[in-house]
Amino acid sequence: MKNTVPAGRFRPIMILVLSVLSLVGYGQLRMPPVFSSNMIFQQGVKVPVWGRALPNETIQVAFGEQRVTTLTGKDSCWKVELKPMKATFEQRELRVTGKKSSITYHNVVVGEVWICSGQSNMEYPMQLYPGYAQPLKGDNLAAVELGKPENSLIRIYNCSRNGSKTSWSPADGESLKASSAAGYFFARAVQEKLNVPVGIITAAVGGTHIEAWTATEDYRRSSLFAPLLEAGGGQVGEQIPGTWYNAMIAPLIPYAVKGFLWYQGENNCAKRDTMYAEKYKILVEGWREKFDLKAAPFYYVLLAPHIYSDRLHNKSRNAVTAEDLPLFRQQQLKGAAITSNTDYIVVSDLVDDLRDIHPSYKWEVGRRLAGLALAKTYGILNIPCSGPRMKSTHITGDSIVVTFDHFGDGLKTIDQKRLSWFEIAGPDHQFHPALAEIRGKNEVVVFHPDIKNPLGVRLGWHETAIPNLVNGDHLPVSPFSTGL
Repeated sequence: MKNTVPAGRFRPIMILVLSVLSLVGYGQLRMPPVFSSNMIFQQGVKVPVWGRALPNETIQVAFGEQRVTTLTGKDSCWKVELKPMKATFEQRELRVTGKKSSITYHNVVVGEVWICSGQSNMEYPMQLYPGYAQPLKGDNLAAVELGKPENSLIRIYNCSRNGSKTSWSPADGESLKASSAAGYFFARAVQEKLNVPVGIITAAVGGTHIEAWTATEDYRRSSLFAPLLEAGGGQVGEQIPGTWYNAMIAPLIPYAVKGFLWYQGENNCAKRDTMYAEKYKILVEGWREKFDLKAAPFYYVLLAPHIYSDRLHNKSRNAVTAEDLPLFRQQQLKGAAITSNTDYIVVSDLVDDLRDIHPSYKWEVGRRLAGLALAKTYGILNIPCSGPRMKSTHITGDSIVVTFDHFGDGLKTIDQKRLSWFEIAGPDHQFHPALAEIRGKNEVVVFHPDIKNPLGVRLGWHETAIPNLVNGDHLPVSPFSTGL
């Protein structure tokens, strides 16, 4: 069957891909690094396969029973699409044949593929870097996993920072060492529940801002950010956009994936970023457009408690305060509110040391992200996917009643102590630590003996706040503020 796809349509993408193509010699058939043996193709969608060869060269792509042929364009680029396939554990070969050469990839399966991106907490590897803390509670489950036999149902691809050749690998003690712990445990939970192969592509770099992961042209198209980009001489604030997008995301396009996991924001929080929500929306919509996945799910991590106000580099006149983390979380929450098909998890209970910006328990981070995907993307019922979230408030006498959703079989405290980190404000708009009591399954009554006319309520409004309110699945409450 012949299926010719106009190469010119994909030239902007191919220009970006050129920087990381594994070049063997001029004119030879060659493929981008994301294609290798042991890879996973995304089920249920058309699967792009692309590369370079001589202009006007006939290219045939064979996978399973499919045979697709096309001609290389004048710019040496070619691209075909395989028909949608069902997930399978069958190990097949992908064979790409040109006029004088061919490339064969072995042990290729079909399943679910997710991209995991962000900064150091997403990069945080299965084998801890020197200086990273061991968990204080329980075993280091990542270390335990490294000692297990190979799991060929999970495939790992770690993007190169400098364009060097990398390959897909089955999950084993060696390939997992440098892999994202959150990403791996996400993949494991999804694989076990769906019983299909799962692949994760990790593109994460510590100490990076969201601007670096966003294509410059996406800011140029924004009426909000285009003037800032021009006024900043090609920068948005203090950041040059696109640096890591160009290096690690663009070379993947248009590889077929299911969705995206995002764990980033620490650097933007430390800069007191008040436009993060809008930046997040631009990043999400830009990636979706470029991967041709208009409704692809984006799931992210709400930042954990951490003492940003006392970090060694926090010496500028614009230094953050203890209130800036909850303010930044409001930006993260706003990002979900203004961007379709995106949601978040809370990890406030996974912190051993408030001065450690790299909390342990990434296996639980991955499990909670998987809960979102299984419930919202894959439609599996009765999957816990969120802790309590404030639904509404109303004033009753000298109290404010907060109603929560995602309460499971009922609200409770994780430590059997009084509810913590609730605050209430009266007519003077000053918040004060409040008393709070659970009423029924999904309500909390908040009050203060000296405040007779309450107007506002908030929870977790401090960088060190670890509220003890959870639902029946032991998932922690999301911080909130009703404002005044």
